[in-house]
Amino acid sequence: MPAFTHILKLSALWLIATATPIAAAFNGTGELHTLWSAGDHADLGCITDEGLWTARETACGAFEAVPVPDTSMYTLTTAAGACWVRGARFTCGEGNEAFNFGVIILFFSNWPNGIPGVKVLRYGQYGLMASRSNGPPGLTDSPKPIHLVSYSETGKYVWLTWKDL
Repeated sequence: MPAFTHILKLSALWLIATATPIAAAFNGTGELHTLWSAGDHADLGCITDEGLWTARETACGAFEAVPVPDTSMYTLTTAAGACWVRGARFTCGEGNEAFNFGVIILFFSNWPNGIPGVKVLRYGQYGLMASRSNGPPGLTDSPKPIHLVSYSETGKYVWLTWKDL
């Protein structure tokens, strides 16, 4: 009977996750913040208008998230232009086509590197990001490019999360 109860609980969580309007959290104007995927899930900075990772709060970009009709997806734009993932790199700028992003709600801390209850940006089925350097940018560092994790990076892996403005 305990296995059946466990299956029922997981099924209920799945129904809640799929019925929740998750794109609403990324609707309107906000910032993309980088939360560490492990440890204390620290806020390690934000994304600039150009799609670069910075630790300076004053350099955070203002993102406009617009739902794509009849889908659970949305587009992101900044003053620099539309955002999308080229290759594996997150970028925003002129000449980019508007890309349809999604959102994942991570209910389980072990799925994969999840932060329970936090809504995060996804590209297809992926979302975990990192830089090519050994860690997140410091307060005095220039903003760094950020890309989907290849698991060869030695620094901290982060999820892109939303902060309403």
